[in-house]
Amino acid sequence: MSDVKKLDEKIIAMIGDCQILAAVAEDGKAAKLPTVEMAAYNGGKINVGYWGMVVIDVAGMKASNNTPILYGHDSYSIDAVLGQTSKVTLDNGITAIGTFTGDYEDKSTVAGKVLINARNGYKFQVSMGATPLKSREVAEGESVEANGQTFEGPFTLIMESKLNEVSILPLGADDTTSAAIAAGLQTTKEDKIMAKDNEVKTAEDIRAAAVEETGRIQAVSAVAKDHPAIMAQAVKDGWDSTKTEIAVLKAEKAEQAKEIEAAKVQLERPDLGFNIQKPEVVAGAITEETVQAAACLRAGLKNPLESFSAEVLNRAGDIKVRTITEFVKATLALSGKVLDKTRHDSDFIQAAFSTASMANVLGATVNKFVRQGFAAQEQTWREVSRIRSVVDFKANTGVGLVMATNLKKLAPDGEIQHGTISDNARTITADTKALMLAITRKDIINDDLGVLSDLPVKLGNSSARTLNVDFWAALEASVSANYTGGNANTTTGALTTTTMAAAELLYLALQDYDGNPLGVEGSILLCGKTAFGPARELFNSGKMIGGTTKSGDANIYINTFRPVLSKYLATAPWYMTADPSMIALMEVAFLNGNEQPVVESSQMEFNQLGIQMRCVYDYGVAAAEYKGTVYSTGV
Repeated sequence: MSDVKKLDEKIIAMIGDCQILAAVAEDGKAAKLPTVEMAAYNGGKINVGYWGMVVIDVAGMKASNNTPILYGHDSYSIDAVLGQTSKVTLDNGITAIGTFTGDYEDKSTVAGKVLINARNGYKFQVSMGATPLKSREVAEGESVEANGQTFEGPFTLIMESKLNEVSILPLGADDTTSAAIAAGLQTTKEDKIMAKDNEVKTAEDIRAAAVEETGRIQAVSAVAKDHPAIMAQAVKDGWDSTKTEIAVLKAEKAEQAKEIEAAKVQLERPDLGFNIQKPEVVAGAITEETVQAAACLRAGLKNPLESFSAEVLNRAGDIKVRTITEFVKATLALSGKVLDKTRHDSDFIQAAFSTASMANVLGATVNKFVRQGFAAQEQTWREVSRIRSVVDFKANTGVGLVMATNLKKLAPDGEIQHGTISDNARTITADTKALMLAITRKDIINDDLGVLSDLPVKLGNSSARTLNVDFWAALEASVSANYTGGNANTTTGALTTTTMAAAELLYLALQDYDGNPLGVEGSILLCGKTAFGPARELFNSGKMIGGTTKSGDANIYINTFRPVLSKYLATAPWYMTADPSMIALMEVAFLNGNEQPVVESSQMEFNQLGIQMRCVYDYGVAAAEYKGTVYSTGV
């Protein structure tokens, strides 16, 4: 017997039948909202795409009577909201009733299109999305009692779950059931509805026929529950349970013959560790991007809509990725393989890394968490830096951003005179910083998908900290060389309106290399922790003296110099500087323009068991143009 698993954040969809009833007006009163009656689950085994065969123990389900009714499980769009249930019944099965609250009178809306198709006789399906909270695998030959029935393994038993939403679908994922519908957008007591055979029927007649049709579908579904294709054809063609049973017997006989032939073939070929067969998955759900999305959602990626589209996130809900083992199985499914090994087998890792899809998906998933960890660290360096791309690790020479010569008058013969660029050349060199971490055999046996997020987030954090340490050290190292009395760009004193005025006078006096005014406005106050509070007061407060005391005197620096804090700077000093797009205080170079670290993964050495990850970050930092900054010691 498999161990019980406690789960969260995984969605499972259950396909069933629904009736959509007309919005009916009585005695001249306004029409009531259209209603929908749904029989979502009869308590038996169901084939839930990538999950395979599943039984949901209804006794362990939690549900609210006020559950959202959506279209197509689209929980990321307000346009897909159709309405809300008024009652959900859990009694060895799942049924619900509710009303349409969307704008069903507008034929261009989703609600309007659903009601129009229902009125014209289209048979919709209903699907309930639930979060499994506790489940276990029921082994072959094991019997389990649930929902008033006895079930034989193998299948997944969902022991505890929570109902999230109910969706109307044009076609179920397994195409095994059909919705019995009676709808007419707007009717009154006297209205008549024309049936297909031109016989006049009332709405009550149609509702009665719908109930009868639902009973037929349930009977057919019970007979063909393990044969989705036969169930779909029986529902579509109107078969009764007897005809369906005959088709099931014929199919099972044919399947037995195929199994005998397959066994003969298997005896003639070596054991490769895999069954080369296509797993049961929801059509279109398994792609590299949807597997990435499923893993990222389960592992807790922040703001997933920044990395994936709403469509991909919705399809990712059909993929079972809660553990490392399930992550491996999902990636192998991309190549049509099913993994026979378990995480307890010593060659599990070798088997898991046998496809390119595994490396692609793992790399993409890990790097999304690297970026998350990187972005969580201080990014103040971007506020005062010019960013450039380099193609190699050689010293790259750049010229000063302040020109030495003005434009020259065109010579009488039309020749353009040559100017000169400042001699203030500088070099910047990209270098490689790297770190290695590993997912060990212990992590794999523990089967916690969180290690695919925890390690990359830490690597992203570490990379950002490394860049910050190098960047701010380079800035502080340039102070003694470039911020001197000779360059007329240095002042002293804690940040107040008085010292701000002194720094501003120095800034306005800055010159280019020909002695012309610099002509660029200062706009940023780069501060350590001590100066940051006064800088915010100067920027935000309308009336103050000395940067701390409010009075009737106006603050002339309000909204003038935007305060920017770096916790890596010495606490007291502060810098008055320009927008880096005009004149940059610092420069940062990235190899091939890649501004964030990259994590690569592979198997560990032969004498070790695990997956190793190496984080590589190629960058360089250098002081840029001191001509555009005034520095204060802060004391």
